[in-house]
Amino acid sequence: MWMPSVLVLLAVMAGPAVSAERQVYWGDVHCHTDHSDGTGSLEALLTYARDVAHLDFVIVTDHDFGHGHPWWMANEEWQLIQDTIDSFTVPGRFVAIAGYEWTSQPKYWTEVGPGMASERIFPGPPRYYNHKNVYFPGRAERMFNAKDRSCFTPRSLAAAVQRAGGLIQNNHPDAGPEGRDQFDYDTGGDGVIANTEMGADTVHYGGKTYELGWERLLRGFLARGGRTGFVKGTDTHEGKPAARTAVLAGELTRAALFEALASRRTYAVSYSRIGLDLRINGHAMGEEMTINGKPRIAASVAGTALLADAAVIRDGQVLRRLKLDGSRATLAFTDESFDGAAYYYLRVVQADQDDNLDPSYAWSSPIWVKERRHQARLGTLQ
Repeated sequence: MWMPSVLVLLAVMAGPAVSAERQVYWGDVHCHTDHSDGTGSLEALLTYARDVAHLDFVIVTDHDFGHGHPWWMANEEWQLIQDTIDSFTVPGRFVAIAGYEWTSQPKYWTEVGPGMASERIFPGPPRYYNHKNVYFPGRAERMFNAKDRSCFTPRSLAAAVQRAGGLIQNNHPDAGPEGRDQFDYDTGGDGVIANTEMGADTVHYGGKTYELGWERLLRGFLARGGRTGFVKGTDTHEGKPAARTAVLAGELTRAALFEALASRRTYAVSYSRIGLDLRINGHAMGEEMTINGKPRIAASVAGTALLADAAVIRDGQVLRRLKLDGSRATLAFTDESFDGAAYYYLRVVQADQDDNLDPSYAWSSPIWVKERRHQARLGTLQ
């Protein structure tokens, strides 16, 4: 059974009102099927997303290496995937989007070390670019494969995808050596690599604790001048997508969803469908803005369970905590300590837990703020 999207409830939101013309649409931006290393058919995953998980949209992102020798997904299979995606898409009801996971692996380089497997495609020591999802608002003639010499780096991939009208997201960022090259692109101005999967620093799985450092890593990227919105996917290989990314869009169409994703008008959740909103001087999450004076910040949360914490983060540090009232929280204030330039995002922790006993999190995409006089001083110095 299809369930309509939840309208952004203006009565819940503090401060500047969310546009009544935008709604929150829930989806999963990272899924696999038996077109690569997942189980179950593409049709089964799309049916589950629409009828069981009750998602508004899903982005299917099978690995670009496909599911067998020669480990390069054939163009015929890529076209078949797009055919199936198109057949499930009904604007206003359910939107499926065709994508794939650009799967860079160290074994593609020659100097991987003694006794280690190598496909020996690129000369020299390995690069650790990690994986990135690539997706398109319409049909794409070809995939840009991580084994292709024309697009095997983040920079060359971004150039190719931009020409094709697509978008890119950074997947499961790695705070260790395996992710050392994942942000090897123009961190300040590459709008094609618009978003990054966000996650908690510490997670539990199978009774063990893992220090992943996802949020710390992304704060470091932002501190270096990086620009990225926050999204999340299940990375399901079992054909069971779930609501992990909220998109604020004018309507449920591919075009509207892409516009919102490109504008970073998104937020990520780890489990429950927490509602949140962050506004600065009336501007929405994901925006870059120049203001006169000090930022006027309005934040609100509509949780699905008792809230444990909600805070506005500025430049990686807690600036102000919201006043909690059960499953609701609000805050409106002026940042008097603002010193000319900063980024802000809203982070929420709920008291409920997922199957691994981790609490529910939510992260708004950042908002970047500069004071007009500060920007003018920077221009004078250059």
